[in-house]
Amino acid sequence: MSRPYGWPTPVTCTGSITRRWISTGIICPNRDCTSAGIDASDGWSVAKPIILQSPRPPNNRGIRGMQRHHQTAAQSSRLVASDASIEERTALSCLYKLIARCLEEELDRETLRLLRGALREPLSAAGWTLDTDFLTTAEDDLLEVLAEEYTGLLVAPGGLNPYASVFETGALFGEPCDRAVAAYREAGCVYQRRLSGEFPDHIGTMLGFLGYLAESEADAVRRGDTEAAERTRRRHDRFLLEQLGPWAPGWCRRAARAALHPFYRQLLQFTEQLLWQALAEITDRRGLKELMTQNQREPKRLDYNADFRKASGL
Repeated sequence: MSRPYGWPTPVTCTGSITRRWISTGIICPNRDCTSAGIDASDGWSVAKPIILQSPRPPNNRGIRGMQRHHQTAAQSSRLVASDASIEERTALSCLYKLIARCLEEELDRETLRLLRGALREPLSAAGWTLDTDFLTTAEDDLLEVLAEEYTGLLVAPGGLNPYASVFETGALFGEPCDRAVAAYREAGCVYQRRLSGEFPDHIGTMLGFLGYLAESEADAVRRGDTEAAERTRRRHDRFLLEQLGPWAPGWCRRAARAALHPFYRQLLQFTEQLLWQALAEITDRRGLKELMTQNQREPKRLDYNADFRKASGL
C-alpha cells in the first residue's frame, strides 16, 4: 500500500559533495565546459559538516573591553553565517547537479564508480542510501541493467516523459519550454543541444540550472557581493516555485512508482524529498497546499481525433 501524498522526509545537506557538474545542454558563463557533461578540470572531494562555534568570551574588563567583544562577536556571527551559507548552497548545488546528471542520461562507468565510492557516505548522510545490490553487483552487469532501466523509464514510448511541456501541454516544445529558455537567458546561460531529441525543459536540465544558481549564490557570498547573492537567490526561488514546483515533485513520485530498479526508485524518491523541502522554505502553508494539489494532476494527454489521423495519413 502506497503512503498518502504528504510531507517528505527531510534532506540533510551537510557532509556535502563538492564536485562541479555542468548540466546537459546548459552552457554557463565563465565556465570552461564542453558539450554537456562533466567539467573534468576539478576533482571530487567531500566537505566536512558545518560546525558552528560561539565567539570567545571577552579578555578585557570594562566598557571598552565589552564594546570590543560585542564588535568581535558581531563580526564573528556574520562570518559564521556566511560560511554556513556558502557550505549549504554549495552542498545543495552539488546535489542538484548530481541528480541532473543521473536523470539526463544513463550512468557511465566514471559516475558509477563515484557513486559507489567517494559519494557513498555523503549521499547517505544527505538521506540517500544506495541499495546493497547497487554497491556489490559486477560493474559491467550493473551498467547494462541500469541502461535498460533508464531507457525503459525515461526514453522509450510508454515511459515517464521527463519534459515539462509534455506534462503540462501533452506535446514537446510548448510554452513551459519557452519559459525555461527565458530563465536561462536571464541568468546569462545559453541552452545548446548536444544530441537530437534534447529540449531545454527536461527535468534534469532544469535541476542542473538550479544547481548552477545555488553555486553562483555561494560564489557571490564568498566574494562578499551581497546584492548579487540576493539577486541569484530570488532567481533560484522563482524558477523553483514557478517552473518546477507545480509538476516536478509529482512527476518524481510517478516515476519512482514506475521504476523497476532500486537505484532509480531511490534517486527519484530522494529528488522528490529535496524538492518539497526546498519549496517549503520559500512558500507558506497555503502555497504548499496548492502545490500539492497541482502535483496530484495526471500529465496532460492530447485528445487526438482518430478520423483526422486516418485522413491525414498520420
